[in-house]
Amino acid sequence: MNNFQRGALAALLIVIVGTAALAPAGIGLIVAARSERQQRVERLSILADAALYRAEDITRRLSGALGEIGKVNETPCSTPYLHALRQITLTHDQVRDAGAYDRDGRWQCSSLLGAVSAGTFDGLTLPPPDWRSSDGLSAWYGLARLPGGKESLVLGRDGFYITADPSLYVDGIDTDLAHEGRVAVINTEARRVIAGTPSTDASAVLAVYSQHKPPPDCSAVAVRQSASMPLAVIVSVPRETWRQRVRSLPWGWLFGGVAVGLACACWAAYFVVRRISPRGQLSDAVRRHQFIVAYQPIVDLATRRCVGAEALVRWKHHDRIVRPDHFIPLAEHGGLIQAITDQVLDTVLLELGEFLRHYDDYYISVNLSASDLTTHRFLDVLGPAIEQQGVRPQQIRIEATERAFLDADAAKDVISAFRRAGHAVYLDDFGTGYSSLSHLQSFSVDGLKIDKSFVDTVGQDAASSSVASHIIEMAATLDVQVIAEGIEREEQAAYLRARGAQFGQGWLFSPPLSAADFVRYAGETRTS
Repeated sequence: MNNFQRGALAALLIVIVGTAALAPAGIGLIVAARSERQQRVERLSILADAALYRAEDITRRLSGALGEIGKVNETPCSTPYLHALRQITLTHDQVRDAGAYDRDGRWQCSSLLGAVSAGTFDGLTLPPPDWRSSDGLSAWYGLARLPGGKESLVLGRDGFYITADPSLYVDGIDTDLAHEGRVAVINTEARRVIAGTPSTDASAVLAVYSQHKPPPDCSAVAVRQSASMPLAVIVSVPRETWRQRVRSLPWGWLFGGVAVGLACACWAAYFVVRRISPRGQLSDAVRRHQFIVAYQPIVDLATRRCVGAEALVRWKHHDRIVRPDHFIPLAEHGGLIQAITDQVLDTVLLELGEFLRHYDDYYISVNLSASDLTTHRFLDVLGPAIEQQGVRPQQIRIEATERAFLDADAAKDVISAFRRAGHAVYLDDFGTGYSSLSHLQSFSVDGLKIDKSFVDTVGQDAASSSVASHIIEMAATLDVQVIAEGIEREEQAAYLRARGAQFGQGWLFSPPLSAADFVRYAGETRTS
């Protein structure tokens, strides 16, 4: 992997991990924000219902008090009359004052201050009412020129009146949500604001009632209209400042999303690293069957006729071929070598099964790892596979390196089982291990393969130049065949043949071939 690929993979890892970390947090925040908005709308709806209930209740109570004044049979503004009015105001907490006025609207008396002549409001005349019902009820909104000097709501009928504090309509709403919104109560027939919370803009409230849209300084609005009275309630929520929004952020959801994001990021990082690591890529190659087989012809040194081939596994990774010495150790360490060996066998039988059925004097040798030379697993796979293809056991031979003999007892039993099943067993890379001689004494094999490192020194003035001849002599003593690997020069082939080696392989005869090229090569050497 070059620097550019490493950089690209690092950038991809950062993007994936960052997305995995931030996406759950972002989703959590979005979901929380939507949930918070929905809850705000629901709270606003509850507040609007409570405000409408309050407005209707206050109106009924004030109308009831006004009705009781109409039943007083005393002479207006007389002492008994004023006494009755005072009793009514004491009975009804919502009533601030009660009194009388004449047909021209001039104020006559008050339960608070008595008759006109006794007070300072002599000559006060009520303006035309802001609203008058069909049954004669009149209403004045926001009058201040009455006893007490406070802005009042005035309800009058047939010359008598009551006053009340307008804030009764918006104060004391029985809900803990009242502080969250602005509340205004309007008379829908008069299109007048009866009462509102502080900073209520009457024109904006009436515009909201008409358009059912929140004003620019509000984020949400709810409108409720009475079914029995000319009343409507408008509740709005002011837009929050950025500081308020920060304080109201659903931090629990956010932190929860971050925690989930970090967990996802760790998982994504682990997954990506595994996928882009050599072991991860090799595992993916096993799953995708990305291994191919090249066939290194094995020839008779005497006749130069091809007698078989060694199956060499290759990893086709991103349109390039990876050498076995680059991935076989990793496959053995990572527990993938058995799956690769099975794929090699499947490929050999698929590509050369028909050839082997027609020419039963050819064979293919397959390399086995230590794990398959200490158990009968591969033998159990091999038997049914060749039987299904109609290939003779003698046509599939086994090559084993000295690393497979670390568990000598188990390997000895498995090798014997292969030979009993008809599969010849060769000791590969002979002479490179520290215990080759002891292996020959302990194991029964069918042949030795001389490692290329010894063949390379043939004919040279080197300390190991005579090793190949000694191995051949040893094989003759044990009555086993010899196959020399890595023959590249004619003098090497002649030297090995002269000393008794029967077979050889290497670029002098042919490089590793595809299945079709091997069949062609075998046919050419057969007829030459």
